[in-house]
Formats: sequence, C-alpha cells, structure tokens
Amino acid sequence: VKEFGVEEPEVQEPIPPDGPTNIQVDADQRERIAFQFIRDVPHMLNANRLGMETSTVRPWPHQIRVSVSIVQRFPERFMLCDEVGLGKTIEAGLAIRQLVLSGVAKRVLILVPKSVLVQWQEELYEKFILNVPRYDGHSFFDVFKRELPAKDGVNPWNAHPILLASSHLAKRRERQQQLLACDDWDLVVVDEAHHARRKDFQNTDLFRPNRLLELLMGPENRPGLADKARGLLLLTATPMQIDPREVFDLLKLLGMGGRWGVEPNFLRYFEDLRQPFEDVDWSFILSMLDDYFATGGTWDEQFCRVAEQRLGPVTWDQVRRLHTSTNAESVIRQLSATAQACLRDLATRHTPLRRHVFRNTRTLLREYHKRGLLKDKIPYRDPKPEWIQMKPDEDRLYHRIEEYIRDHYQKYEAERKGLGFIMTVYRRRLTSSFYAIEQSLERRLAYLKGVTNATLLTDEDMEQEDLDDDVTELLPFSGDADQKQSPAESLYAGEIAYVQDFLAELRTMGSDSKFEQLSRDLGEVLRRRDSVIVFTQYTDTMDYLRGKLRQVYGGQVACYSGRGGELWNGSAWVSTSKENIKTLFRESRDIKILLCTESASE
Repeated sequence: VKEFGVEEPEVQEPIPPDGPTNIQVDADQRERIAFQFIRDVPHMLNANRLGMETSTVRPWPHQIRVSVSIVQRFPERFMLCDEVGLGKTIEAGLAIRQLVLSGVAKRVLILVPKSVLVQWQEELYEKFILNVPRYDGHSFFDVFKRELPAKDGVNPWNAHPILLASSHLAKRRERQQQLLACDDWDLVVVDEAHHARRKDFQNTDLFRPNRLLELLMGPENRPGLADKARGLLLLTATPMQIDPREVFDLLKLLGMGGRWGVEPNFLRYFEDLRQPFEDVDWSFILSMLDDYFATGGTWDEQFCRVAEQRLGPVTWDQVRRLHTSTNAESVIRQLSATAQACLRDLATRHTPLRRHVFRNTRTLLREYHKRGLLKDKIPYRDPKPEWIQMKPDEDRLYHRIEEYIRDHYQKYEAERKGLGFIMTVYRRRLTSSFYAIEQSLERRLAYLKGVTNATLLTDEDMEQEDLDDDVTELLPFSGDADQKQSPAESLYAGEIAYVQDFLAELRTMGSDSKFEQLSRDLGEVLRRRDSVIVFTQYTDTMDYLRGKLRQVYGGQVACYSGRGGELWNGSAWVSTSKENIKTLFRESRDIKILLCTESASE
C-alpha cells in the first residue's frame, strides 16, 4: 500500500487474538442476506459461468466453448450449426440462462417449430431451470400447463419478458405486424432457422422470401425481427439445403456486411476457390480477405501456428500479409506448392462463416474422447436402407392414390394453387403405413359429408412445408376450424363414393409387408440388444404399431410423441413424463421397445 503512496488506515479496534467477533443474526436476517447474495452474485466478477454451473446439465467441451463464446461476445450474432444430436439446444440454453441471470438480456424471444414447442419448454425447465411461458396465439402457459394471466389490450408479445412461441404462429401475416410492433428484444433465438428461405432460386432477379424469412428481414424494406433484436441466435444443422444463397441470407441476418454483403461477391468467392490455383482470381480473393479483416474478422491462431511451422516464418509472413500487399501478384507467382496450398487454406478459413458460425461434428467429439477430454463415447451410425417388396393387394392400393389425384384433385389445382400438396401428403402417409392414409381419408370423408369443418391435415402433415413454403396460405381448409365451411355433400358425391370404396378396400386388406418386416427385425435386434427405438413420421402410424406390438411384447412397449410419454398399464395407455420414459428406457427397465415420432429425436 505504501509503495503506491496510499496511507494505511488507522485501526481503531484491533481484532482480538482469538479471531474475529461473531455477529449474531436471526433467521430473517440470514434469509435476507442469502437472497441478497443470490441476487447480486450474477453481477460479480468471474460469474460468467454461473449459469452453466447452476444448470442441471453437465455440458460437453464443445458445448462449453460455444456457450461461453456467445456470452462473452454478446450481442454479436451467431449461427449454431452442429450436426444433429450434438446439442445445439444445450448450447443455446446455457447462453440464455447466463445472459438472463446476469441481467444482460431482459427480453428474450425463442421461436421454434410447433412440433417441438412443448419439448423446448420442458428442456429449458429441466436443464436450465427456466420456466418460460409458452404462447399459443391465444393464451400463455407455463411448463406445468397452468394458464398465465395476460392484460387485455396489451400487445401479447409484451406480456412476458421471456417468451416461447412457434415459428408457425409468428410468421403468419396477421401476427407479423403484431410482433414487429412490440417492444425490442435483447435476444431472439430461432430454432431450425433453415426454414427461413427464399421461395425459389431460379430467377435471380426476383427475391421472394417466404413468410419466416420475411419476418426476420422485415417486409417491404421495413425493419424486421432481426432489426428489433440486439442479439440473434440461429440454430440449424443444415444451413444450406439446395443453394449457397440460403447461407448468404442467414449470414445477412447475422450482420454480414461490406463486400461480403453483396450476393454476387459472396457466391463468386467460394466458386473461385474451387478452381485450380492458377485459375483463381487472387486479386479478388485478397480484396475480400482484406474486407473481412477490416470489418472485425480475426485470425485463426491455431491455423497460423501450423502454417508458420510448415512454411517457416519468412514465407508465412509473406503469405499472411498478401491481402494488404501492393505486389501480391508477383509474390503469388513465386510461391511453392506448399505455400500455394496454405494460401488457399487461409482464404477458405477466414470468411464471415468463421466469424458467425459454430460447427461441431462427431469426428471432433471422437477426437475429444481420444484425448481424454470427453468420457462419453460417441456412437457410430450405420444407416442401411431396406427395400420391402409390396404384395399385390398393397401395390394396387398404393397406385390408387395416383388415380385419386388424377380424377379428383387435379381439377381443383386450377381453382386454388396448393391443393395438389394434399396429395403429396397422402403419398407420404401411404408410404408410412396404410393405417395413416386411412386416417387421412377418414378426415377427408367427414369434411366432404359436412360432418366437420376441422382441418383435413395434421400438424405433422404440414409443419415442414408450411415453414418452407407457407402452404397454409395456399390451402382453403388448413387454417382455423372456422375459416371455411364444409362443402355441400351433393357437390362431391362422386368423390365421396370413391373415398368410401377406397376405405373399404383398406380395411379388408389382409397383409402389411412393412409391419411383417419390422416384426422380424425387432426379433433379431432383441436377441442381440436389450432395447430398440423405432422412429416414424406420423403419430397415426405410431398408434398403429403400438397396438400391434403390444399383442406380442405387452407392457415392454412405450411411446414418445408430441403428446408426451405413454405407457401401457395392463388395460390402457396412460401418460407419463418424458424423463420417466427416458429413465426406464435407458436402464432397460420394463421398456424394451420405444416407439417415437420426431418429437423424441434429441
């Protein structure tokens, strides 16, 4: 203290030799002190991992690295692109918890596909102790399914500071205006963000975003949801599905600008780097690199260390400075083959993708395991497509769908674009199981007869297509139940007769080759393994399978779908928690066969 010119304070009452005096506090004071500490500790120094340490999940190394980076660099924007099953939800949840605890993010909006809305709510509570209200468009519910109060006349998107809603709801035209008129957000999280995309890539002169991309970007040059958020997290394992411009659009939402924010430059950069070295336009590549570093891009230090070891300090220094060099072309002509490869690698690694995108793979996790950084072993996948030959009666029914399309649905296509999509769904359902198509045709028949105004298609039928292509805006009977009255039965007499005949033939079909194959496969697997998971796209097919398998395996069959977990109690299927299903299955206790829809994929 004296060394810095500060006088030591006088000690008026020296501490007695037997230690400090104990201060007596009553129970109420003790509780107030404890809660004050709990309130203050997130704001203290070195509390940047408090959220992680107080979560119920023990994250893997890559999840720690990603979540810590998000928190440290907030409000920078990122895309989490880990392979399926590596925990993008955990990375986002850890970051959300830390940002909320520390008070950095007070308003948070999480948009997810409708089919995983409840699953996200449960995960946030079970893993991150966050009871986030879920908004269904009418009411708010907590994780225990209790309805929460909302003030009349208040924009519903302002009702709670942290909110969970479906992307399907948020993107609807009438909801967009409401959402974009609410207060700004500190953080917006979008799961399965690849659904925010253009409607087509054929006409490069015409940019037509789908509703979800329009919501994020802003309709007609007005501010969008991305503009109303300080921080933005996009989660997707497949940022590019068919065209690199899909990645470009998502990176633009994350703030990619400068020369990289010009679409032709972005596309040309990666196209050029695929050419032979001598055909690459290096002046263009280096100008883009210069723009990357000038707008905040950073060096990959591990790459730099390896490159310097391979090339030596002098050559590496030449390569490293090429993007600012005035005689870059002459230097490039003199580079060795090794240095040329290093330059191409440098250009590939140092782009906005590195700055904004986190991508972890199973290969990386296996390396963690090999080095002892990860105790869990990463399983290898061995997918094997199986061709199952249809029997004659099955084949005849399968092709009747084509006949149905030709004779009854194509005539509607001219009246309302999008009705042909229904038949695509019917094909998929028939491919899943004959029971699934039977349920669809039952709903169609009820509609044609005027028995119901309810939607003809389920959420499972429409979810992906609705997010990608906004099919609910194309179909006259796929929105709210009161959106359109059923047609008069007399107008559809021919179709009614056809569907009734089709259903009669389905019900009398004596074989199911897919189930017979599944039954043989299960018997073989359970001779070698303790348990097996069977995935199917449709809940209808899951219900069909559980009815058939229960006759053989009894209570050893369980289910998990958007309805939650379900067990057979000897006389009926009863609901149970997802955690109970997971525990019973993981321990191979009671449950040998778990039937699931996409809701259980994680």
